[in-house]
Amino acid sequence: MAINLELLLGPPPAAYRKLLARLAATRWFCSGTVVCRPLRRQVRGHWVTKGPYYLWTGKRSGKTVCHALSQRQYQAVKAAIQTNRQILATLAQLQALTLATIRKKVPGVQKRK
Repeated sequence: MAINLELLLGPPPAAYRKLLARLAATRWFCSGTVVCRPLRRQVRGHWVTKGPYYLWTGKRSGKTVCHALSQRQYQAVKAAIQTNRQILATLAQLQALTLATIRKKVPGVQKRK
């Protein structure tokens, strides 16, 4: 039996609609981690700095994968990961508002004491 939440809870409050609008305005996003790291090696007794090297690491189908990136790819993926973090924070706020509204508007169990 499907429950129509719109009928049960009424229209969403302004704060909820504002968060939904923020999600709707989101464009590109990506999960994972990017790093920019130099590599120091000893060549003929002298330390030489190579790089920097740009890497993306993330989970795909339950496995950790790593891709080498160019500097421009690194910058684009870094921005997409930041957007993803903002989306996750917005979703957490939406979930908290939903639970608070359900607990307030839908009758619950009677407390014994």
